[in-house]
Amino acid sequence: MRNFKETIGRKILVMDGAMGTELMERGVRPEDCFDAQNLKKPEIVLAVHKAYVQAGADIIETNTFGANRIKLADYQLDKKVREVNLEAAKLARKAIGENGFVCGSIGPLGKMLDPLGEITFDQAAEVFAEQAKALEEGGADCVSIETISDLQEMRAAVIAVKSNTKLPVIASLTYDEGEKTVYGTTPEVAVAVLEPLGVDVIAANCSTGPEGMLKVAKRLLAVSRVPVMVMPNAGMPELIGNRAVYQMTPEKFGAFAKKFAEMGVAIVGGCCGTGPEHIRAIKRVFSHPYPLSPSPLIRGKGNKGLGVKFASRTKVVELKKGTPLLVGERINPTGRKILQEEIKSGRSQLVRQEAEAQTKAGADLLDVNVSVHDVHESEAMGKAVKVIQSASEQPLSIDSPSRMAIEAGLKQFCGRALINSVNGKKESLETILPLAKKYGAAIIALALDEHGLPQTASDRVRIAERIVMSAVDKGIAKEDIFVDCLVLTAGVGISGCLETLKAIPLVKEKLGVKTILGISNVSHGMPERSILNSLYFQLALTYGLDAAIIDVTDLEIKKAIKAYKASKADQGKKREGLLGLFKAEVERAKRSGKPPEKKQDTAAKVIRLSGYQDVQDAVIDGNLEAVEILVKQGLEKKLDPQKIIDQGLIPGMETVGKKFSKKEYFLPQVIESAEAMKRGFELCQAKIPKGKTKVAGKVVLATVKGDIHDIGKNIVKMMLVNHGFQVIDLGKDVPPEKIVEAAKKERPNVIALSALLTTTMVEMGVVKEELKKAKLNIPLLVGGAVVTKGYADRIGAVYSMDAVGAVALAKRIMKEATSTTTSSTRK
Repeated sequence: MRNFKETIGRKILVMDGAMGTELMERGVRPEDCFDAQNLKKPEIVLAVHKAYVQAGADIIETNTFGANRIKLADYQLDKKVREVNLEAAKLARKAIGENGFVCGSIGPLGKMLDPLGEITFDQAAEVFAEQAKALEEGGADCVSIETISDLQEMRAAVIAVKSNTKLPVIASLTYDEGEKTVYGTTPEVAVAVLEPLGVDVIAANCSTGPEGMLKVAKRLLAVSRVPVMVMPNAGMPELIGNRAVYQMTPEKFGAFAKKFAEMGVAIVGGCCGTGPEHIRAIKRVFSHPYPLSPSPLIRGKGNKGLGVKFASRTKVVELKKGTPLLVGERINPTGRKILQEEIKSGRSQLVRQEAEAQTKAGADLLDVNVSVHDVHESEAMGKAVKVIQSASEQPLSIDSPSRMAIEAGLKQFCGRALINSVNGKKESLETILPLAKKYGAAIIALALDEHGLPQTASDRVRIAERIVMSAVDKGIAKEDIFVDCLVLTAGVGISGCLETLKAIPLVKEKLGVKTILGISNVSHGMPERSILNSLYFQLALTYGLDAAIIDVTDLEIKKAIKAYKASKADQGKKREGLLGLFKAEVERAKRSGKPPEKKQDTAAKVIRLSGYQDVQDAVIDGNLEAVEILVKQGLEKKLDPQKIIDQGLIPGMETVGKKFSKKEYFLPQVIESAEAMKRGFELCQAKIPKGKTKVAGKVVLATVKGDIHDIGKNIVKMMLVNHGFQVIDLGKDVPPEKIVEAAKKERPNVIALSALLTTTMVEMGVVKEELKKAKLNIPLLVGGAVVTKGYADRIGAVYSMDAVGAVALAKRIMKEATSTTTSSTRK
């Protein structure tokens, strides 16, 4: 049983259930730190593990969900990461012995990653690596990175574990009822990004009960080539007495196990609300050897594409037969003085503009190159990727001669990228290929080496073969390799251009990889570039070209793409006609006497304030730079700063809130818009005399006693402040008496409480009772992952499912209070 990778796929495995609630049943309180019990009360942790072993679990998870440096710091245990995780793994092994698996549990950091938060990718990876290494040292057979909402955090964790241990990895995201994470990631995106990173199992856990998870599992199985695991909650909690209780019975929970198995799920376990009896019910279904049903993909009913997929946080792009992959080339400063100057100055307006224009024009991927003399390219690349991700949901091609710049781009990009490029030189093979493997990227292989540019098609194939062999040796799949046979300028001679085209089918047939060309190189130094590029692109397609780096905004290119999609003609006959046209056009261009046509160096559109709607639009787009420019222009025009806030910034954010509620926007867009609004708000406030700032209301904010999770609370705070509320933030793990004390002192209009755990949610009711005792009739606003409207109604509070809703409710409370006051005054 000890070889986890060999065992999954042979039979269905049963994972254990929840840990926190079982520890509480044995007297441990949330504020005691569940993870610390591995050291303080190991006998209790061992008892929980043994209960699950006796219930029939094949896999026991360590009691380390929050045992990372960042979370343990809340208990002054950040220096004991290794000790906590080491002992946890040993306890789990002691419980299950050699007849099952120990799975190291790695939960989220509790902090958001850059660009949405302050934790950098490297910092996150370092924290995850520290925990994973200790779990491996303790004897874990695998790790489960679980209950992750942010795909970027998952990327950092997977890369950290894979780079620092030999442990197999289960990667488990948590999805809502809409089958997406709160960051907008779908199951299909998760698979496209995580499989190339080398995860061994793709999973979903928490958030929904088994019914909702059936839908997620179906989508995962339809596209995944690795085993799939599910660990659903036992439904949603209900308040019984002073306890939050999950009502789904073990029998009902276990009945879903058969459905999951029939779909092709390889591992079934339980999350919140499940205990040993739920696991026993699952095991009962598999009491006799239960055949593992192949997933739809294995049955041949899944992926119909050509294998390679790219993805952003929210979108998958797949190369499909008969349709070339279009890589937008315009975010490249070569020959573009205006773009060079923008990159040097640190501005990003033109980069954003080009990303938006190419996305609108139909680019599948966006190539990002910021190589400019006297610029710190790694920093410039990171900034450009950040801006582009905000402006477009297309995947990216990270383009640079610098290994460090490529890695900076790969870290910043939340998705699966294409690296442009690696060549046949030894240094390139030794530095870029490992990056591609580490970050799960596909590659462009340039058919050149130390001897320079090859002259013949066969020479190109020879160099390409060496790169492909090296890539495969590094663990990069052939389906993820695009060979660039190198386009020469037609101005030097037609023969060189034709050798490139001849190499395309040779590379595809001999090496079994895909091909790509930088089309615009063919017209370098010549007039009439659009026509030449278009003809050569069409010619290349007749030779079987799979992808092109091209100006998708060019009208001639658009026509060529449209004609190609509509044409059913024989490619051989089509090639003859196109070749004649191309040769004639080259000769005509040479004889024309026209000067060489430079690259289209479009300047960024001038941002001018024409009204408050412009400010609203910039906030909606999350365009911080535009908001700053527009607000400054408004202030220079002597516009009332309060009106800019009331008629520009706040209405823009309200629109974002509506889009978020409709699932048109997700957490990243909300945070980007909030940051843009915040900058505008700061500029306006600086111009409003002290004491004259309009305050929407006062809110006391806290995460309840026993709960150290504050991501949700911090987002609520940011949103409230941006809408003009004065916020007194009491922090996390706040006891009721401190909240009441603050309420007496501050006399707020609203008290807002957050809880992530079912075990701490009941503290909201305690706060409500304490407020009553203190005769403080202050509206209580509650929210958090496990909190429901039913619970809020029961304790006499109002409920919001997210930060956007919290602001709307706070405004409504203020409006009702004002109406009541006005009515009383009239009487």
